[in-house]
Amino acid sequence: MDQINSVSRFGRGSFTFAAALRVDQVRFSAPSGQWLERPVFEHQPAQFRYDHHGYEELVAAGEMVTMARFTPTEEGVYRFQALRAGNVLEEGQFTCLPSQHPGYVQVSAVDPRYFATTNGESYCAIGVNLCGVPTYPLPRGMEHFEVGSQNASLGLHEYRRWFRLLADNGGNFTRIWLSNTYFQTEADQAGQTDPLKFNRLDGLIELAREYGIRLKLCFDHFRAFRSENPVTKAHFMRTYIDPTSGREAASMDEWLNDALWRDLWFQKAQAYLARYGGDPVVMAWELWNEMDCIEGSWEPVREWTRTMLARIKAQEPNQLVVQSLGSYDETHKQRVQDDLRDMPEMDFQQVHRYLDQGAPWEICTLDPVAFSIQSVQATRRPDRPILLAETGAVNDRHTGPFRYYRMDNRGIIFHDTTFPAFFAGAGGSGHNWFWDSYVDQKNLWGQLKPFADLLKGVALDQEGFEILNISNADAWCLALKGKHTLLAWVRSRADSWHAVLRDEIQPPLYLQLTFNLDLPGRPRSARIASFWPAEEPEVALAVEKNQLLVKNLKYGAMIRIEY
Repeated sequence: MDQINSVSRFGRGSFTFAAALRVDQVRFSAPSGQWLERPVFEHQPAQFRYDHHGYEELVAAGEMVTMARFTPTEEGVYRFQALRAGNVLEEGQFTCLPSQHPGYVQVSAVDPRYFATTNGESYCAIGVNLCGVPTYPLPRGMEHFEVGSQNASLGLHEYRRWFRLLADNGGNFTRIWLSNTYFQTEADQAGQTDPLKFNRLDGLIELAREYGIRLKLCFDHFRAFRSENPVTKAHFMRTYIDPTSGREAASMDEWLNDALWRDLWFQKAQAYLARYGGDPVVMAWELWNEMDCIEGSWEPVREWTRTMLARIKAQEPNQLVVQSLGSYDETHKQRVQDDLRDMPEMDFQQVHRYLDQGAPWEICTLDPVAFSIQSVQATRRPDRPILLAETGAVNDRHTGPFRYYRMDNRGIIFHDTTFPAFFAGAGGSGHNWFWDSYVDQKNLWGQLKPFADLLKGVALDQEGFEILNISNADAWCLALKGKHTLLAWVRSRADSWHAVLRDEIQPPLYLQLTFNLDLPGRPRSARIASFWPAEEPEVALAVEKNQLLVKNLKYGAMIRIEY
């Protein structure tokens, strides 16, 4: 066994045993005397190689071993025992050292509309989706334009750059699809995973740890086993075979209802839980991307969701569990959102919504600010945080990234889908979807920094925020008024995507905008954050007789007042 002498509090220890020992469980005794058990898993050591293109290759490097991972939460000496059939095969000890790590992300016990960490620090989920890396087709031969069936990617080097950009600008959260081609470990045989491929996720977890980013890991996204829908065939169909009988499920409804298929899916989930369960880097486990969009009935989806949320939570109580639904943009979505909202097994709420001019609901077709506010208000509940977990803009009915993205160099759409949700009461920023073709291409990471800086030192769950909408005809003004702090977002209505990008009309300069504001005390300090520094003259702020005066506004700004 590889000896570990010390692990920092809320750090991660890996305990390795020879495969020949056939260890089936590892027990840890905390300094308090409590015994904790962790499952073991097969680990294939590997190396990452990068060729002159920068393309990544993953290759095995050594014999398979048995491993257990553990996160200590108490300072002092831990003892551990490696077991087979209850018999102790090896034992040892290590010291848990003090650290400044804040612990797990949880629902705040003070104000459950917000997140907090184990040590009581407020946590606001600031980030974007980074579900997978782009891939590039490899040539079939020497002829121009001829591509083969193989693809390559920059792999973890891509994620290191993204995580660095995110962290440098105050981001602390992202979402990953485990079923993305890059991370997928399960092939056609249900419940069977490839130990080698887990090395990619191992590398990602360590990058997230290095950059202080919490992860929401989403297990699956497929929608059917067989389908006549061309979109499903292209992007959402998969093969799923019972490894014992060799048969496939006849339908998604059968797959959801049958205990065999449920157990095989959970067997796959346990392979991830064994490796990453109890790791504070993993903020939440998400069962499925937009599971109401599968080609099956909602009722079995609802019951399957309740069952799997409970099973995962029972195994990993320190990590949050959650489910997601398709874009909230038409009448039948209200029912499924209501069912999810009322589900006691959900640790927090989520809603997806996009600017989509083909959406049945008119609110989704024009103004991202309005739809962000309404989506949060219509799907939240008072005893859980809510996140606008997927957002952005699409061509009609999700037929591709929005056509005006390519000319949105200032990030108008990013701004208006990222920030309003928080000021409408969400537990984080809106999380944009088109991370590669929009956020990264237009280098919009820097917009997150003024927002993150504005929140520094604010205990969101301690303020008892009242949510205000004091907008007027010229500008949006959303505010969170707390016991000691007011946070506000002011945004020119004229600086919209349809005015500036579509109609090419530049917004006017507002010399002064006035918003009525009844502060509970005399302002001690006030500051304003501008997102577009090229704005001239500089945006200014004043508070006079319970009126908020914003001067020289052309685009938008955020405000923090302490009293």
